[in-house]
Amino acid sequence: MTHNHVVTFYSIENLGDYKKVGRTVERFCLKKNIVGTFFSTKQGINTTLSGNKENLLSLISMLENKYNLDIKDQTWSLSKSLPFKRLKIKCRDRLLPLNGNFDPVESRGKHLNYLQWNKLISDPETIVLDVRNKYETEIGSFRNSLIPNMGNLTEFPDFIENNLLENQNNKIAMFCTGGIRCEIASSFMMDKGFDDVYQLEGGILRYLKEADKENLWEGECFVFDERVTVNKDLQPGNYLQCFGCRRPLSNKDLESEYYEKGVSCHNCFNSSSLKDKERFAQRQLQIDLAEERGHLHMGANAKQTNS
Repeated sequence: MTHNHVVTFYSIENLGDYKKVGRTVERFCLKKNIVGTFFSTKQGINTTLSGNKENLLSLISMLENKYNLDIKDQTWSLSKSLPFKRLKIKCRDRLLPLNGNFDPVESRGKHLNYLQWNKLISDPETIVLDVRNKYETEIGSFRNSLIPNMGNLTEFPDFIENNLLENQNNKIAMFCTGGIRCEIASSFMMDKGFDDVYQLEGGILRYLKEADKENLWEGECFVFDERVTVNKDLQPGNYLQCFGCRRPLSNKDLESEYYEKGVSCHNCFNSSSLKDKERFAQRQLQIDLAEERGHLHMGANAKQTNS
């Protein structure tokens, strides 16, 4: 059986012509049949891509040599199915939608490998902070983690302001899926006066790959691709995804009267319009027809967005 290589990496750098970087990556990936999502911003790059491993390594080498990017932190895994349907290039001012006077290029939390991480979070005085979205935290996390229950990272400043400003002398151990959200969020916290801030190097995905018997993770980990979730072995987990709201769905969730494949689930049925439901149903029909013919719906065409 042929497996698809999946790589997640980022680099926080002052990137000059970030839109040019996006165009260069787009051309390279289309030529080499690489799919996934690539963010190119003024603050650096962030991506998860899938394809032939040699081609992925060539892309990383090109980025390092042509644009002088430091891409030491790479998390690799294998997927039995294609985790992405196409290539998306997204060019933006910031890596993540978190505003403030902080500069992640200059200051961010200290990186810890899995052994250092396990030791730190075993200290009862350490605040273990999960900086992912609420729906991600519901299917897995580290025990005794502080869960902000955020809809997205834009809510992080309010959470810190209302819950943690009195804990500036505590050790803060932050984690997220691949590390990028912690890079940004830790920089924000340090700008607010938190001095002892640490982050899990490479995020949950790196931890799951390296920790093995010392693995303290509980549950599964949500990923932003067709696998939906991965288990401790980095293999596709037991969740599907609602196209309407992108939330992960358990087998029990599929029994809900509000669930319709590709259309809605109990999370979004009442918030989505009839027009949206009709549009999603039509899209699902096209996907089903394409699969019957053995074709990949929407192809591997790249989509570039600027915002």
